[in-house]
Amino acid sequence: MFKRLFLERIDKLNSSHNLTMKVVFDDNSSLSLLGKFILSQNAQNFIVLAGSDSQQEGLGYCAANLMLFLQSIGLNSWFVGGTYNRKRLESKYHENVYGVVVFGYGIDDGKNHKSKSFTQVSQSDNENNWFKQGVEAALKAPTVLNKQNFKFYLTDGVVKLEVKESPYAKLELGILSYFFELASGMKIDNYYIK
Repeated sequence: MFKRLFLERIDKLNSSHNLTMKVVFDDNSSLSLLGKFILSQNAQNFIVLAGSDSQQEGLGYCAANLMLFLQSIGLNSWFVGGTYNRKRLESKYHENVYGVVVFGYGIDDGKNHKSKSFTQVSQSDNENNWFKQGVEAALKAPTVLNKQNFKFYLTDGVVKLEVKESPYAKLELGILSYFFELASGMKIDNYYIK
């Protein structure tokens, strides 16, 4: 039942965002030794975030949707940027791979990571509840090494998101956008990589 619902959800996201995400069940051969035995013990399931460079933001946006869906049905997930075998996956799927989302039943529910404050990652020309809710949700989103190298701006009702340059910046734009938009009910107007 879960597999069918999950595959339907991925198919729908792929179709609506013109992506080719793939889900892999019961196979850990593409995770690195560090990923397999230390960071995600017994991980056997993952989503492959593959496509073209221009699809990275969409991949991040849809990965955020899937991670929250997994959490809502009692599974744990982990966005992985580096501890997987990129070459193996790229040769298998004949596309660039930008990351994977590992999922399954975790040993525990995870740990809280140190987080920046609302004022460290945002700047606003007025106090606005929906903006605050969106930024606070984005602070809970996964980012590379949990560095939270982003900043939201609200000026004259226009929301801008700036992410620091990194190999995962475009994915992060998508992930952060999804969390912000889901919590605030508002769209981000402009994106930047600095």
